[in-house]
Amino acid sequence: MTRNANYFKLGLFVILSFCIAVGFLIVFGAGEFLKKEMLAETCFDESVQGLDVGSEVKYKGVRIGTVQTITTPTKVYGTPSNYVLVIFSLEEGVFAKSGGTDPEQAVTDVIQKGLKVYLSFKGLTGAAYLETDYFPETTSGLDITWEPRHLYVPSRKSSIKRLGDAVNLILEHLSQINILGMTANLEELLETLNTKTAEFDLAGISEQTSAMLEEFRLTNQQLSDTIGSPGFRQMIQDAQGSFAGIRNMVDKAEKPVSQTLEDLQHTAAKARTLTSGLETRTDKKLTQVSEQVDTLMQSLNSTIKMLETLVWLNTDTINRTIDNFEHTSENLKQLSLEIRQYPGRLLLERPPKREPEGRFGEGQ
Repeated sequence: MTRNANYFKLGLFVILSFCIAVGFLIVFGAGEFLKKEMLAETCFDESVQGLDVGSEVKYKGVRIGTVQTITTPTKVYGTPSNYVLVIFSLEEGVFAKSGGTDPEQAVTDVIQKGLKVYLSFKGLTGAAYLETDYFPETTSGLDITWEPRHLYVPSRKSSIKRLGDAVNLILEHLSQINILGMTANLEELLETLNTKTAEFDLAGISEQTSAMLEEFRLTNQQLSDTIGSPGFRQMIQDAQGSFAGIRNMVDKAEKPVSQTLEDLQHTAAKARTLTSGLETRTDKKLTQVSEQVDTLMQSLNSTIKMLETLVWLNTDTINRTIDNFEHTSENLKQLSLEIRQYPGRLLLERPPKREPEGRFGEGQ
């Protein structure tokens, strides 16, 4: 009887423990079981090493889903492809709904705004997860040839993939560089430099440099001697005295110049007053003078016209008269030259005969 009672208590304890455990699961895990999720998929053209089923899907570090399947499009859709197909779940309500749209339409809206998914890694452990973010300026992702069964989120290359592509591109460019040709050109350049260096007259250049330095040293010494000489110092003192005299002269002339400037200002003011008075008084006179000048100019024009007519009518006579004046002037010039050479010509008819030069030489 006692043994049966112990079995009853043991069974009752097991049943109560099971009920409590189920209650804990319901209380603490009800949110996970009741959470509504939707499926989405994406494709990668790179290795997904480190990504496993159950890996997290995050949006800027916030968990929004988990990876459900990692496979290939050939297995799921039967189409040949080199991509890796990843199917993952997304929690509903993660992205804001526009109006009364359903959760799938909300995800479609954010995909159109540039939502992309890419591989990311947790430190140095090698564990990978899916990260989502907005990249509206990039391309739309990989081209697919099948109709997706779930929401399709375009993918983007991971940071490691982009870094590897950049390194490969750099290596390709480096491989295209003609290293051997550059080395040969460098060796040829070095040989040419050695040849040209050997052709230089280094000894002559050194001697010329030494001579130039010696001349520079002598010039510097002469300059130092000149500056330190008593004559140069006396010249500096004389210049200082001259400048002091000029300064005193300027100081003494400052007051007379200022007084002169004031007098000029008063004179200018008086002249301005006088000019304004003369202007008012001479306006009428200037008008009359202007009229008289106009009349005089008309008379002069008439006279000039008459003179032009007279000159035109007597052109031949004027030309002959000018010729006669030229002949007379030439004769007078000739006469003045003869009188200057033979002044006695004014009293004698003929110039005296010259004595031979030999006789004067003998007399001497």
